[in-house]
Order: sequence, then C-alpha cells, then structure tokens
Amino acid sequence: MTRFLILFVVLLAFSIALMAAMLAQYGYSLFAPEMRSMLLVAFLVAGYVSFRISRIIDRRKQRLEDHPKPGGAGKSKLSGLFSGKSAAQQAREARVAARRKKLVEAGKLEEEVQPDAAAESEDAGPTRVSQAAPIKDRMAARAERVRRAKEAGKLD
Repeated sequence: MTRFLILFVVLLAFSIALMAAMLAQYGYSLFAPEMRSMLLVAFLVAGYVSFRISRIIDRRKQRLEDHPKPGGAGKSKLSGLFSGKSAAQQAREARVAARRKKLVEAGKLEEEVQPDAAAESEDAGPTRVSQAAPIKDRMAARAERVRRAKEAGKLD
C-alpha cells in the first residue's frame, strides 16, 4: 500500500504539472472552475497507472518468492557486488578449512604454500594489452604468452 501511495503522489504531481504547463501555453488555468474535469482525469490516470505499476511489481516479487531460480539467479545482478559472502558460504568455507586442517595434521594432505603472486607478476610483466593498443604491442604480448606456454610445456 505504501508503494501505491508513493507512486500515486508522484504521478499525480507529475501529471498535474504537465497538464498545467500545457494549458498555460494556450492561456488557460488548470485550476479554473471549468477545468475540474481535467483535474479529475489527472487524478484517475495517476491512480490507475500507480495501481498497475504496484500490481506488476507485487506479481514479480511473488513469482520470485514462489519459484526462486537455482544459483541465486532471482537476485539482481549487482547484489553480489555489495552483499559479500552469505552465511551458508561462510559456513561451508569454515567446514572445508577445518577438514583440510584435520587432514594435514593426519598426514594425508600436504599443506599448501600460497605462492607470492605479486612477486611473480612484477617480474613477468603484462601479457595482455587492450585492443586499442598498437599492433606492435599486441603482437609482443602474444609472443610473450606463447613463450611462457612453451616453457610451461603447454605448447610443442
């Protein structure tokens, strides 16, 4: 109901402003006694449009609640950027870390040492350049990627 009222007030103010501006161009006043029907029309149109918008939003919200998409597709695309990790994801990470620690202590798994990616990337230099870069730079980056792939044994 709150959404409907907010939409109604905004649409009513917008429609009255537009109608008053249009009538003022032709020398009429929207608030003259003979323009009551125009005010009634603005009131009814704002009510109808706000009712329809409110119902559409409610229906979409209800559909997402009744049939959520797998993988969280029912959420907005940007919500993941601002929400951080969910409680279920944090709990799973904690379980995985505890199990890994237990396996390392039992000697069934070797402890992983995280390589220092920052030091490696400083020596290596960039292997990708933008598409707007000159062809000479793009070809040099490609040659560097091929050289690294050959060193890693990925290419013959």
